[in-house]
Amino acid sequence: MKRAVLLILALCFLTSITKPGFSEKPLRLFFEKNIHVDRKPGDEHIVKQGEWLYKILESKGYSASQIQRALPVIQTLNPHIPDINRLMPGQVIQIPEVSSAADAGIKRPRASVPPGAYEKKPYVIRQGDTLIQILKAQGISNKLIYSRYLDLFLELNPEVPNSNTLRVGQEVILPVTANGETAPAPAPAPTPAPAPPAPKAAKPAQTVVTQVIEAGQAPAVQSRPVQPQPRPVLSAPLVPQPPQKPQAEPPQAVTPSSGSSDGTGQSDASNATATKKTERSPITGLPFVKTMLEQMRFKFVPGDESMFPLPGSEWLVVKLSETPLLEAPWGGKILFCPVPKNAAWIANANKLGMKVCTISPRWSLQDVLEKLASSFPKHFRLWGAGRDLVLSRNGVGVTLMSPQIAIMERGGQKRIHMIWSRQTKDSPSLPQGLHEVLDAAQVKLIELDEFNELSRLPSRPRDSIYVPVATHLEIIRAMNPSNPEETFGRTMPDSLGTLLQLLRDKDLLRQGMIQASWHEGAQNRIAVQVPAWTVSGGTSKIAILDRRFSDPFLVSVLSHEGYTCFVLPD
Repeated sequence: MKRAVLLILALCFLTSITKPGFSEKPLRLFFEKNIHVDRKPGDEHIVKQGEWLYKILESKGYSASQIQRALPVIQTLNPHIPDINRLMPGQVIQIPEVSSAADAGIKRPRASVPPGAYEKKPYVIRQGDTLIQILKAQGISNKLIYSRYLDLFLELNPEVPNSNTLRVGQEVILPVTANGETAPAPAPAPTPAPAPPAPKAAKPAQTVVTQVIEAGQAPAVQSRPVQPQPRPVLSAPLVPQPPQKPQAEPPQAVTPSSGSSDGTGQSDASNATATKKTERSPITGLPFVKTMLEQMRFKFVPGDESMFPLPGSEWLVVKLSETPLLEAPWGGKILFCPVPKNAAWIANANKLGMKVCTISPRWSLQDVLEKLASSFPKHFRLWGAGRDLVLSRNGVGVTLMSPQIAIMERGGQKRIHMIWSRQTKDSPSLPQGLHEVLDAAQVKLIELDEFNELSRLPSRPRDSIYVPVATHLEIIRAMNPSNPEETFGRTMPDSLGTLLQLLRDKDLLRQGMIQASWHEGAQNRIAVQVPAWTVSGGTSKIAILDRRFSDPFLVSVLSHEGYTCFVLPD
């Protein structure tokens, strides 16, 4: 018993000794590291209530193009702000200087394209061109355009700050893939080759193909085994496909095919295919619609993408290649949407005064015109197909009929746009001067060829058109009657008044309307009517016009239709 008590006391003593050790907290170490960051030149701005990035940059003197180029720089300078489009009051944002941001926007990473993988091609910017469309037309894929060739274009054209600043008529240098390649790739590693073909290293692929085609004329090649030879199989991707057919069927290279007309072994089907590839097809879709609307004085906003600030701190991003934005002649802004858009995007566009017009992705011109007519009934309307539109301007009558006639009104003035499409290559062009005559009647004539391309005869200078003044001798010479004595009597008229009175007495001078008209199918018609005195009794159709109708272009149009025109003197 006594021993147990002593053990208990000893345990209590030991516990009292070790208690402070367990109650102490473990030792913790703190490390601090200071990193010096070189700040780019610029200003610090404290965001105030109601401010957003676009407004701040405008107050600093940035232009719209400089703002777009400066956005990546501002994001880099402000890593502490997760979203620069959603600034909060009290945040401190680093704003670069305007010149620094502009320089940063021009500097691009060097394009990773070997010099031998592309060629330089001069190009002149045309109306409606965008850099993406131009590069696609050169056969460059989207992946290469966005990964390499945009930077390569800016590298070859240092005077171009960015791809959205191209101007009509500007000369640029295009990077084009060499030898028709779709992707620039480094040269393949050399592979061991047999001893005999070694001297022909300049064109190894072409030499092999030539030998296979002319197998009947090259005994050395025939002595070589064809099937077990692996070398042509390895080089097949580098050789065009058509020459490989004689390799599989050697007799065709010697014996002309039954369908060949020239005895060379080429079939009529291949000739037809080659001819079909060279045939042109009419322009349709968005390019055709864009051309027509630009002729109607609509202006398309250039570029691939634009950003518009919204009230608050948000932005409206418009992909112009997907949803074109254009300015209407009456001052409004229109967004054509062939793809579905959510209600929030449409509402934001409406806040900025943009009218969203949903259209078919087929980009039918008739659908687009009908959508404009239904969306803007006060400014744009269509005239029904198959109906005559009769106008009268300064005594000259004009009759129009076409499936596509648009009437636009702005400021109380009406302007008519008529599309005249030639259906075949044999259809003649409209005569010189007709465009100017219709333009005086507030009619814009859009003349197209069979490929839906703008096509009209060049206009003549007004001063180059001769307008003859009526005299008795000129009219007698133009009439040239078969029996002058029966027409004029024994005594020839000695003045214009005497001649006109004589013709009136013999019912050879009549007052009325003369007409010149043109047709293209059953749905296209243009007619021009002019008051005039007509003279009969001779070999020519003679028209005497009043001074009010002495316009040189009108005289030229009537002369083209077979009238010999004279204008009465003052």
